Amino acid sequence: MAVQHNDSRLDRMFFPKSVAVVGASDVPAKWGNLILTSILGWKFGGRVFPVNPNKDTILGLKSYPSLRDIPEEVDLAVFTIPARFVPEGLRDCAAKGIKAAVIISSGFRETGSEGAGLEREIVAAAKEGGILFIGPNTMGIASAHHFFECLPSPTAPGPGGLAVVSQSGNIGLQIIKWIAHKQIGLAVYAGTGNESMLKAGDIMRYLGSLDEVKAIAMYIEGIDDGRTFGETAKEVTLKKPVIAIKTGRSQAGSKAAQSHTGSMAGSFATYSAMFRQSGVIQVTTPTDLINVSAAATHLPIPRSNRVGIMTMGGGWGIIAADECEDSGLVLPALPESMIRDLDPVLPEYWNRRNPIDVVGENDASLYLRVIGALARWSEVDSVIALGIVGRSRYVEDFISAQERLDGKLYSRELKLAILKDQVRTEERIISGVAALQKETGKPIIVVGLTEGGLRLADTSDGRVVCLSTPEEAVSIVAHLAWYGKYLKEARVR
Repeated sequence: MAVQHNDSRLDRMFFPKSVAVVGASDVPAKWGNLILTSILGWKFGGRVFPVNPNKDTILGLKSYPSLRDIPEEVDLAVFTIPARFVPEGLRDCAAKGIKAAVIISSGFRETGSEGAGLEREIVAAAKEGGILFIGPNTMGIASAHHFFECLPSPTAPGPGGLAVVSQSGNIGLQIIKWIAHKQIGLAVYAGTGNESMLKAGDIMRYLGSLDEVKAIAMYIEGIDDGRTFGETAKEVTLKKPVIAIKTGRSQAGSKAAQSHTGSMAGSFATYSAMFRQSGVIQVTTPTDLINVSAAATHLPIPRSNRVGIMTMGGGWGIIAADECEDSGLVLPALPESMIRDLDPVLPEYWNRRNPIDVVGENDASLYLRVIGALARWSEVDSVIALGIVGRSRYVEDFISAQERLDGKLYSRELKLAILKDQVRTEERIISGVAALQKETGKPIIVVGLTEGGLRLADTSDGRVVCLSTPEEAVSIVAHLAWYGKYLKEARVR
């Protein structure tokens, strides 16, 4: 079913002013309780109507015997009832004039032939009633700018620019948890489930039209109509990045995908070719999905695969250079003019090549001088800075060791002053990187000296992506550079 991005029913679905939860419950851990609690537990400003014929009130709200009994207009119906009752519920939607629904209920195509027949029945009932639904067999949806979270696990991620489409409810929930924990910022989440009406491509098209969406991350197990998906992706990727992980590349994974949501996994090579042709950035791990999506949301897209690297020590520079070559990135040789410019500020024995090794200096001004030279250099379009933040953790460890020793060598005030000075230095570095990123329009990725994976640092000039390892930084740059090349070639055609 091809759905237009401007279908008003999609707005009612993701940005409802009123929601009815069919199968609402006051019993903890039941789906009707989980979904209702999630909706009420954030800052959703719309009206919420529990529907349960056996209860007068649920969670402090008046409960109604059926959708038809609700006296007010309802934008969205959410079904958590057993599958066999959903067709009648959709007919109640039609009678009430409700045009959008989320079908959480499972027990459809994914369970076999009997469930498939029931799924055909709900599609027919929805079409007859002019209803658009997502699911069935989905864990729900969310729109963070609207503070609407229709999910079984309340997370309340901060509003932001990344939208997520997932054919797996468990994976989708984990992605939202990561987005919340890492403060990436969520725009919209859609768990598509069995996709008996709305397909992943339909949601992608809709998200492509929303100004608050800056990038789209997708978890895909199978696509029924690859041609339509590819054509839609070609339109969307010209406006904003789409990052996808396609599972089922092994025989075992392909079979698991089929039994999971009833999707057709298809040839992994065919999917990869379709992604390349339509501008979808393909990743193969959840870590890359989060890292690349976060970077695509907050960083400029590089115009080429040429990279400049600054490192505080030779080892990390070598690792990064190896990773760049393996990933198709190019490290141009430094021009004589840049070498002459940096000679007075770097030790006499610096390496005079890309990656630039600042040989262990701990000077924020020097770091920013070198990063600025690389970022303003016309021969590179991305910069990776290795080892320039994270020393505050080293200072903390030193202080802890000294206190275990005797605690008397330095006063507490002096130790705190040393730590605060290092923290201020790192804040200055991050702010300087953000300013250079804004000035040059080139992504500058920072790799720190601490564990923890992706971190987004906020500054007045935008956000800076900080990572724990060179390979993570190189992977982000390689994926974004591929997308930048695709855009350049697509706009020439």
